[in-house]
Amino acid sequence: MDFFQVNLPTDFLPLINSLNGTNVDSKVKVTLAIGLFVEKQVTLAKAAELSGQTLGEFIDLLCVKQIPWMEYTQEHFTDYEQAIQDLLGDSNDDKE
Repeated sequence: MDFFQVNLPTDFLPLINSLNGTNVDSKVKVTLAIGLFVEKQVTLAKAAELSGQTLGEFIDLLCVKQIPWMEYTQEHFTDYEQAIQDLLGDSNDDKE
């Protein structure tokens, strides 16, 4: 894997040190991966890979930070609502 170096003002250090992680590199990788995921620049799987975590670990981290890891659109809601109505309709037909 290739690497590159980034120079940041020392003002970042106390903030980075307050994050969970074992060292500055891992803390920055996770933070960048989360930011890229939130901005929809990478997929969930790619963000987990970039962060150096498993998909499950990354999802858990997003949950702890209260960051939604999947999209739930109005179309999803409508589809689920229709499926529920269909199931309830089938149940009501059985009772008759």
